[in-house]
Amino acid sequence: SIREVTGYVLVALNQFRYLPLENLRIIRGTKLYEDRYALAIFLNYRKDGNFGLQELGLKNLT
Repeated sequence: SIREVTGYVLVALNQFRYLPLENLRIIRGTKLYEDRYALAIFLNYRKDGNFGLQELGLKNLT
């Protein structure tokens, strides 16, 4: 149900395949991850070495 983020969104070190953020419309980026990124996605894989995150549900992000 998240619609707006004022800072940044960090998705890291997860093992899930799908991230349902369909309601997210805006990431303002008033504070940035590592002073560079409003959206950072990395190291999302399963312990067995297979792919983890395969789909982001960011259909409404503008």
